[in-house]
Amino acid sequence: MEQTLNWRKGLFDSNYQVFGNALLKFSINFSSLKNSAIATTQQGIYLLKSEGYSNPETKILNNKNEVLAVIRYDWLGFKAQIFFTSGEKFDWSFQNSWLSRWTINNHKDKQVIYNSSTGNGLIHSNIDDDLLILTGLFIREYYTRILFAFVILTFVLFTGRSFF
Repeated sequence: MEQTLNWRKGLFDSNYQVFGNALLKFSINFSSLKNSAIATTQQGIYLLKSEGYSNPETKILNNKNEVLAVIRYDWLGFKAQIFFTSGEKFDWSFQNSWLSRWTINNHKDKQVIYNSSTGNGLIHSNIDDDLLILTGLFIREYYTRILFAFVILTFVLFTGRSFF
């Protein structure tokens, strides 16, 4: 089933809303200082909880605290893999150097393509799986936060050096 969804987020916040046919389909609300979020869909509420620094991963939990999937990140390659407890495995990666296009696919029959501009974008999907679609937005925000922290750290180090 082909579908096109619209997403948007605030300019200075990390809360996403996804719309299908002008109706709210689901939302993702991120924690301020952690790479964790709560997603609310029509099927239920999910917690995306990130852990670790050397081997970072995020667990996707349902409202019964059962693990539904695990996301493992490859920081150097700006990629991720999603492992569902059903046995399905998906690859997530950016598709351009501007980091405004990214995809999730299982290299068989399921694919989700994301496009972004400032604070909004489109999602093209050949499946109707809210959990997989919101996972793609979560990973994008995860990497956006890491890049932002890196830029701030670099700025602080270079401006601090000029004072001494």
